[in-house]
Amino acid sequence: MGNGIHQVNVHASRSDVWTFIRDMNAWAPLVPGYKEHTIYSDHQSTWKFTVHYGMVTKKIHVNVRITDWKEPSEVKFTLNGMNQRFTGTGYFKAEEADTFLTRMTGSLSIVSSSPVARVLQHAFDNMVAELTRELTIAVGEAIERRKI
Repeated sequence: MGNGIHQVNVHASRSDVWTFIRDMNAWAPLVPGYKEHTIYSDHQSTWKFTVHYGMVTKKIHVNVRITDWKEPSEVKFTLNGMNQRFTGTGYFKAEEADTFLTRMTGSLSIVSSSPVARVLQHAFDNMVAELTRELTIAVGEAIERRKI
């Protein structure tokens, strides 16, 4: 199983962070390798992106289901591969450090039953950790840009 967790300090209020993470249209395009996404409801969407692990590049189509909106601080989701064999869970959490500083945590855990992922398990694990780090940083930077 690949796991990633990353925390950043965002120079914005927790309500500003919540406004951003509450809108999947705002952060879906920040996924590394993003191609497109379609939102069907507040809880259901599909995303397409490309990932690189080891020497392998894969086009990924994933069903993203929001399992919990906890205003003003957390969104949890599940992932199910549509064209690759994997499942996963993740979340974004916002904790108020002070009025204009929010500690935001991004987390992602993915289990793959793909033969390629099993062969390249170390590269797969590193890819999940890097994807989590890059996405969390990108979301934090995007929130701060909105404040300018």
